[in-house]
Amino acid sequence: MRDNHRFEQLPLDTPDDDPRWEAYQDIFSFGFMGRRPNEASVNTMRKQARGDRSFMDMITATGPGLDGPQPVAAFVSAPFTMNAGAGIVDCLVIQGIAVRPSHRRKGILRHMMRHRLDAARDSGFGSAVLTASEGSIYGRYGFGIATRQLGIEIDTTRFRIRDGVELAPGSLEFVHPSFLADHFGRISLAHQQRYRGSHGRLEEHRMVFTGAWDRKEEGPSRALRALVHFDIHQQPDGFAVFTQRGWESTPITSDVLQICSPDPAIDRSLWQALVDIDLVENLTYDFSHNGDPLSLSLVDSRAVAVKNSKDAVWLRILDLPHAVAERGFESEGTIVVHLEDPLGYCSGTWRITASGGDGHAAPTTAEPDVSLGVDSLATLWFGDRTAATLAQAGLVHGGEEHLRRFSQMFETSEAPVNLSDF
Repeated sequence: MRDNHRFEQLPLDTPDDDPRWEAYQDIFSFGFMGRRPNEASVNTMRKQARGDRSFMDMITATGPGLDGPQPVAAFVSAPFTMNAGAGIVDCLVIQGIAVRPSHRRKGILRHMMRHRLDAARDSGFGSAVLTASEGSIYGRYGFGIATRQLGIEIDTTRFRIRDGVELAPGSLEFVHPSFLADHFGRISLAHQQRYRGSHGRLEEHRMVFTGAWDRKEEGPSRALRALVHFDIHQQPDGFAVFTQRGWESTPITSDVLQICSPDPAIDRSLWQALVDIDLVENLTYDFSHNGDPLSLSLVDSRAVAVKNSKDAVWLRILDLPHAVAERGFESEGTIVVHLEDPLGYCSGTWRITASGGDGHAAPTTAEPDVSLGVDSLATLWFGDRTAATLAQAGLVHGGEEHLRRFSQMFETSEAPVNLSDF
């Protein structure tokens, strides 16, 4: 960084009337093509940061046109959780990064990234996650695409569940989204415990999906609607939140923002109720996944059409022995892996052993069986891609038998499922 740049933090106990809150928020507003923040958006950002216990790093600068040291770059992260396969574990989530256009290409992002990843590793986090707004940036820091989400459309006129495919017992009710406030965390946690690759929830998720905040309206949502599934004991065990486009859409469409439960049978019950809403001809959903069983449950699988695919979560392994112990393995075996790491955290040759569902990694001087970058290792971590596929892409190198064994060790019986992005 240049001499006029200084690394600082915005403490969470900074008084609400401190002008740095607005200046900090405006870095993101500017960077992501938004208007200058108003009081409501600044208050919401502050509430979310405090709720998440976020680390609010920033770079301030002095110079012409600036009224003293001013924030010109921001990097927000927080303690977080994910299901790596052996249960829910701690990780770091990077919630947002933005740099003023006039201060780019000066080493600012690298400085902030290295500072926060070093701190995360020193604090005992085995990995970090983020959602990327641009696909060409984060590989250079060792992040790799770990989960993807599919955008689907459902033709309600063709939607009929096969005979013999069960719906969850219980009942359904359309409720005000605020009803979910007392149940959102518990149901989300049940979903996370069920699915490998599932990540935790931030305060922003809770506020958006309970209707407390709408980015476009810059206040509580009037458009959001909620559907809740109740089990046989009348306890909420799944929910859907959605908006309706109205009469002007052709076909008449509802946009489903989230379907959340720990059981595909509950999901099917929620989908059936959404399909049965009068007049609705089409449903859209952006959080489906490669292993989504919904279309197979239908008489006409073409009622569900995949429209797009996007990378959801990028994973960065910070401490390989720690991360391997957290992962959980469905196959057994041993492989010697050479890793290239642009930041050096995982560089070197490692013996990875999986036995009885547990994993172990230790440095070794043995000749490696396979070699790859730490970003490629992240891509197969949750089972979204196999090592065999990465080898075909030219990202994993080794003999045929070693590649087969490596791929088999990291394969999972189910594709990762994740409803969160950041």
